[in-house]
Amino acid sequence: MSSEREVSRMFIRYMQRVLRNERINIYNAHLNDIKEMPLEYWLLEEIAEPYHLDDFKLTNDEVAKLEDFIEDDQLSEAVATLSTADKIVLYEYYYSELNAVEIGSRTGKSSQGVNKRRRRAIKRIKDAYANM
Repeated sequence: MSSEREVSRMFIRYMQRVLRNERINIYNAHLNDIKEMPLEYWLLEEIAEPYHLDDFKLTNDEVAKLEDFIEDDQLSEAVATLSTADKIVLYEYYYSELNAVEIGSRTGKSSQGVNKRRRRAIKRIKDAYANM
């Protein structure tokens, strides 16, 4: 009886190893499939040079007329009430995703000044919404 039991245990261990190895082989084959899938050209370009989208950024003259690029009429009217400097700060902060220090170095202002301008611009937009 013990030899039968021993044979059963050996068979079970053998099958466990076979299933484990088969699972590993399937996983590795799946990884190879993923590695062989070609990436889109634009994704490769983004990885190689992440700032190639600078071509699509607005110039300062275009940012001065930022309301022309906004589809929501209420928001467009609210943004139209802002000064050009406010629009530039908001554009750089929210679209270009620059922090206050980076925006300050581009505009010649301190980071505190940039943050203050951004907060006041957002408040003006909120107030413009409330008055519409």
